[in-house]
Amino acid sequence: MKVLNFQVEIGAGGPQGYEVTLRGPDGAETAALSKLPLRPDELRRLAARVPDAVLSSSAQLRRTVSAEERPVQELGRLLFDALLPGDGRALFAAARHRATQEERQLRMVLRVRPPELAALPWEFLYDDGQGSYVCPTTPLVRHPQVAAPQRPLRVAPPLRVLCMAARPDDLEPLALSTERQRLHSALAGLEQEGLIELGWTAGETWRDLRTALRRTGEGQWHVFHFIGHGGFDATAQEGTLALADEEGGTYHLGAENLTMVLEGMPSLRLVVLNACETGRSSALDPFSSVAGALMRRGVPAALAMQFPISDRAAVEFSRTFYEGLAHRLPVDAAVTEARQAIRLTLPGTLEWGTPVLYMRSLDGLLFDLRDSPRAEAREQAQADSRELHDLYVQGLAALYTRRWDDAVAAFRAVVAQDGTYKDSRARLAEVLRSRRLEALFAAGTGAAEFGHWAAAVEHLEAVVAAEPGYRDAGRRLEEARQQLARTALRAEIADLHSAGQWEAVLAVGERLARLSPQDADPDGLVTRAARELGAVASDRETGEERPGTRHGAEEPSTRHGEQDEARAPDVDAQATVVMPGSVPVEPPDRNLLPGVGDEPARWVRGFEPEPGQVRGAPARPGPSRAEDSRRAGGARAEPATKPDEPVRPPQQKPHPERQPQPQRKPQPQPREKPQPQPQPQQKPQAAPGGSGSGAQDVVLSEWPHPTAFAFSRDGSRVAVGYEGRRAVVADLGGNLLAHVRHPVAWQSTFATAKRAGAPVTCVALTPDGNHLATAVGPVVRIWSVAREAELQQLKFDDEVRAMVFSPSGHRVVFATASGTAYVWNTRTASTQVRMDLGTCPYRMNCAPGGFRMVTAGPDGARVWNIASGERLAEIASGTEVLDAVFSPDGTTLATGGADGGAGIFDTRSGAEVLRLTGTGSVSRVAYDREGARLLTVVGLTVRMWDTTTGEVLAGHRYTPDWFVHAVAFGPDRQARALARTRDALWLRRVGDGARDAHWPSGTGGGGRDDAP
Repeated sequence: MKVLNFQVEIGAGGPQGYEVTLRGPDGAETAALSKLPLRPDELRRLAARVPDAVLSSSAQLRRTVSAEERPVQELGRLLFDALLPGDGRALFAAARHRATQEERQLRMVLRVRPPELAALPWEFLYDDGQGSYVCPTTPLVRHPQVAAPQRPLRVAPPLRVLCMAARPDDLEPLALSTERQRLHSALAGLEQEGLIELGWTAGETWRDLRTALRRTGEGQWHVFHFIGHGGFDATAQEGTLALADEEGGTYHLGAENLTMVLEGMPSLRLVVLNACETGRSSALDPFSSVAGALMRRGVPAALAMQFPISDRAAVEFSRTFYEGLAHRLPVDAAVTEARQAIRLTLPGTLEWGTPVLYMRSLDGLLFDLRDSPRAEAREQAQADSRELHDLYVQGLAALYTRRWDDAVAAFRAVVAQDGTYKDSRARLAEVLRSRRLEALFAAGTGAAEFGHWAAAVEHLEAVVAAEPGYRDAGRRLEEARQQLARTALRAEIADLHSAGQWEAVLAVGERLARLSPQDADPDGLVTRAARELGAVASDRETGEERPGTRHGAEEPSTRHGEQDEARAPDVDAQATVVMPGSVPVEPPDRNLLPGVGDEPARWVRGFEPEPGQVRGAPARPGPSRAEDSRRAGGARAEPATKPDEPVRPPQQKPHPERQPQPQRKPQPQPREKPQPQPQPQQKPQAAPGGSGSGAQDVVLSEWPHPTAFAFSRDGSRVAVGYEGRRAVVADLGGNLLAHVRHPVAWQSTFATAKRAGAPVTCVALTPDGNHLATAVGPVVRIWSVAREAELQQLKFDDEVRAMVFSPSGHRVVFATASGTAYVWNTRTASTQVRMDLGTCPYRMNCAPGGFRMVTAGPDGARVWNIASGERLAEIASGTEVLDAVFSPDGTTLATGGADGGAGIFDTRSGAEVLRLTGTGSVSRVAYDREGARLLTVVGLTVRMWDTTTGEVLAGHRYTPDWFVHAVAFGPDRQARALARTRDALWLRRVGDGARDAHWPSGTGGGGRDDAP
């Protein structure tokens, strides 16, 4: 019987739904957007109920729809409606009517591109109008995106089938001997006629299979039939076959390894996997099933089972299928008859939907057993012509939609079969050229985005050389060349400055100023070199030699008593300077800076520092590093500025080159640094009752009202923000490392006084803890911890509620109250990406690779690409998630929810791999360095969990006068909780009974104290 094809293609999804294209057998075509009635994760949950319903249906006889079958019918109805949107139902009904009128078989050919939809059981499509399932009467074939030409294999009878039965000793026994006997009985007549020959492997191992396949003395094998157990490896995300190992135990042969064993067998046209779950794929890769992997490697057809199947159904299916195949039915027609046989033999069962057929050939003919050479040649030529036309059209469609890989595969297949077919060779050359240009352009723009200018120039030059007018490659190439030149000059300035070659620094600075006037003084090195030359000239005039200098040039490491730090090159390089010859301006109100067009934030130039002060650094209200070094043993020093004392503006000083020349030579005066007044040593205090802390816990309560908290990524440092625009950084021993404060406008007004007491809304530390970001309302400042100096300042249109540094420290993401996030590049001091998060998150954390970020908020946890702003995945959608953090290797994600407790999810599939029982509203989560342990905070309780078994390893419950803000694992592998009483803030160890470090009020997890 001739077959009519009804083709359905589901394209990539978007905000409005998935694009569905339908083609009828008469050439009529319609396209529409299909919006799924449920979200993909809800569909997956509904589909997860199908296997149990299918298996249980075989154990009972039913005459009405049972409760087990209802979810199957519901899923089938939803899939049918999604598959035929708009005019699709009418087109399908017309195809059915034509097939009936012409007495032909209607076949549904399904191409599903989105992986999350390819994993659904489409074999259970349910037509509510007909009141029946589609598959038992209409063959359904899963077809790959681009079908390589597959001719029917000319086979001189018999058709040779290699069978393998495997039953490892440690798995559930199967009726292998019964199925083997029934298979022989069903095909006995065909064997006697010499049409089919069955062969069996000598054993149950992969070696036995490979040996049988390679033994070609008796002829080549055409079909491989496997009987046994199958499964799906959730870790490797691929299907498996359960073979036996050398000792008789189970050996799981993965899909990719099976294709490797079967490779190199051109006569093998069909693989039948009579094993459970060999048709199941992951939600991320439609070819991850055993059958899908075989299709990707070029096997013309594969028949697999997507769910567990009973022995009776498996035996009946094999018997009927091979009978149809031996009588020269197309493969899909033989599968349809086998489905009907299961349904007739086992009334009421749903196991007829378990088999899944993947097929590359559009006509379903894999073998040609006919004997007429002329008829063979004529029909072969017709089939080849149809296949060439279909492939050529698919190649054109892929070309015009810029799916280069699909286009290359299609046109290569056409050229391989007939190199003179139309303009297939020219089309192939065009596609290859377009694919190369797009890849080079993407590599060049990507390298430029991350500041890799040499690579950007190399790739963009290749694009321009091949096609000068390609997009805006010429403009981007010129920008990359200029940036590369700037980078080289900045590196030369740094090297010359380190060597004390001041005149050379100024010479290179002039070249850089001509090339890039806005970036003429990197890191302030040109200005420092000019000052050094001026100081040398002054010393020569007075005839004095300054101590610690060579030829009058002061050593860079001792300028104004400062010590250079091992600083991150991207952040510290942005300290603002005034170039020689510029006109000093009045210091602006740095808290009332206007916005800049479409840019949500900008880097604001600072004021002219007093001698000896790093630009951008406010008057330091906290103790100096010299004072910090004297605090060992528990002593503490009072800050130089009281908490409520306003910060005074530094005095404007004209640049040395613009000062009037003095009438007489000035005598150098020694500069004395004010010494802090020693404070009485404070004795360690015990924690309040009920805390369980040791007697040697130290409490420092200088400043009340902490408002924001953050640990560094390695847990070695902690930052705290306070009311009064203050923030501090300390180490795990409670030693104060830095104390900074947001300045206010100098005018004495009521608004200024109100701003002076404003709280720090959030804080963040770079992974190494050397740089600090603080936010007060819409204003963000980035500081050097070692120098307590402001490096960059930004202002947004709304209050900043959360922020996080990338693992490299080159990017920092800010989230505002309006739900907008900005990715700030600290190296270029510019906004890189603007992201619409929908709602303002409670917490944000970056993955180890630096390109993924997770947000925890009222609508769940969402994973984002911070390089493009694209949302990649949703975890725990629809539930309130208070915190989320990636594991150290980035493969799992831990979440803490308001109602659902704590869970660990696989980042590739989005599946939950572990649920931590006995948890309530989890406000904080934190992994250790190996990802083996997880900390959770539930109200007053801190617990430590084993991430493999879900076992509680340690825990502590605080009394009601305590509040836990954050948890982290330190470099010493110790877990610590940051907990506060009414008067003090404590850094307490968890799980080892050790004494806890304690320091002035404040630390935690990247947001405000009042956040959930």
